[in-house]
Amino acid sequence: MGLTLPEIKQKGWNALIKELGYAGATKFMLLYEPGRGDYIQERKDILTETTIEKAREDILKNKP
Repeated sequence: MGLTLPEIKQKGWNALIKELGYAGATKFMLLYEPGRGDYIQERKDILTETTIEKAREDILKNKP
């Protein structure tokens, strides 16, 4: 698609307004809260034993 992040943000906001109106789009946005925790550390903890080879094997194993 090749859109910049600001362009994606604007198109997304326009789509929300089109479907929900201004009030509905605003309410939709208020449903989201900032996340909690340390994503980077959690990711490192989860992927500690993962290697490129293991990831490749898992992808190929689960490929339809």
